[in-house]
Amino acid sequence: MLILEKNESVQERILEFEINRKHYDGEKGAFEPELVLGYNRVENDQQNTAQQRRSTGVAIFTEKNNIYDGGIEALVPTGGRLHLGYTLRDLRNNLQDPALGTIITNGPRREYQTFVGVSLTQPLLKNAWTTATFANLHLAALASDVAFQEYRRQLMTILATAEATYWNLYLAQEQVRFFQESVSLAEGLVKDGRAKVEAGKGSDLDVLQAQAGLALRRSKLVEAQQKYRETAAQLRTLISLQTDAVDFEFRAVDQPNPAGPIPTFQESSTKALELNPDYLSQQKKLAQENIRVAYAKNQRLPQLDLKASYGLNGLGSTPGLSWDQAATSDFPSLSVGVEMRIPLAGGVKGRNELAAARLKKQQSLLQLKEIETQILNAVKTALFKVQNARDGVENYRAVVGYDEDLLKTQLARLDVGKVESRKVLEVEAELFEAKNAVAEALVQYERARLELSSVQGAFLQTHHLDLTRNELQRKTGETFRRAGGSEARFRDLLENLKTRYVPPKANDQSPMLQ
Repeated sequence: MLILEKNESVQERILEFEINRKHYDGEKGAFEPELVLGYNRVENDQQNTAQQRRSTGVAIFTEKNNIYDGGIEALVPTGGRLHLGYTLRDLRNNLQDPALGTIITNGPRREYQTFVGVSLTQPLLKNAWTTATFANLHLAALASDVAFQEYRRQLMTILATAEATYWNLYLAQEQVRFFQESVSLAEGLVKDGRAKVEAGKGSDLDVLQAQAGLALRRSKLVEAQQKYRETAAQLRTLISLQTDAVDFEFRAVDQPNPAGPIPTFQESSTKALELNPDYLSQQKKLAQENIRVAYAKNQRLPQLDLKASYGLNGLGSTPGLSWDQAATSDFPSLSVGVEMRIPLAGGVKGRNELAAARLKKQQSLLQLKEIETQILNAVKTALFKVQNARDGVENYRAVVGYDEDLLKTQLARLDVGKVESRKVLEVEAELFEAKNAVAEALVQYERARLELSSVQGAFLQTHHLDLTRNELQRKTGETFRRAGGSEARFRDLLENLKTRYVPPKANDQSPMLQ
């Protein structure tokens, strides 16, 4: 639970998932309607042609116009762009001026021209239909899925590493205990040897041998204690606990328990191909390449666009009169046409991009097969390790039993003076090695079990931490919506994820620290 709360790598993956989710939501905005507003000021002075002079009686045409545009424009799922708009043209020119000698009472005459209508540009080949329109949206969705699997993989890696470090701590802790027992035994032998020398029943050589054994064991104890401190420091690093933080001692309180059935290869391999994040992530990447190939094929088509518009025209001395005339529908405007663009060199860019997309798809497929092979081989190897480690535990425990009986016998013989302390220390050293071998075999079993669980992708599931994509999306979405991604709310999310941890039953042997 400390890992969930403190480790920065897990936090980074949660943020990466949220970033990709935002990209996906952003791609949905491609269909968001837009309000388009525009204004143009046109001032123009030009000489009229002879024909224009005869028809207008004006040699120079002068105009000063204001053009106002407004409308709503949107991309439709078929790939077309739809525009619903209104245009008002405020026209002022010298053709509108009163005739010479006319008395002007209300200022120069003005005209207002209105157009209201809808237009559509619909691709028929290139960029047409849902294959092209939804390509980026589908790619963003798959990228979000990939980010989710990366979150699972990172969380699984960090937690498995932490649990493996926990079992290393257990081993170092046991070795310290073994050496403490060994030092205690050697100290007793030295004390007894000195007492026998004082009583005239022992030799100084026997005392010296016991002292040498004691010095060696004390030296080994210091080394074991240092190893324990180094392992504890690794745990501090995993939970991002700095060296200047409040110090406390880590203690492993759970014991390895190599019990329960070992799954078959078929069971393990099936689960691995269903849950392994690397395999699932590569499947999503292959799906992305399929989309890119389909899009590249679409881009190889000629550009053929249907263009259509329909609207109503109006003209009046005021904007209102102009609008009223347009509303009568007496002056409609309709246009329909097509436009084609064909690359003269056969589409060099599109042809090469399609070839590249097909090669990347083939590359992604090979990577998927490679990952599948690696996973199945890793599953088989992990199963062998689990079985061998369990067998090793049983064998070494038998050796410990034999050595314990032998040590009791030697101690009894030492009491009656039939053996020297050197013989007792030799037997005790063999017992230490056997106990250490049992502890190492137990830790190897737990590491092998962790390896198998990680390869299967079932580590989070067995520890009740495997959120679904929708659950993580909902939790991150709620967190960032409430406070825009503030640190306080992000900590709330981590606390929420932490509380999802439900310690497994006793036979699952989930490690705990105190």
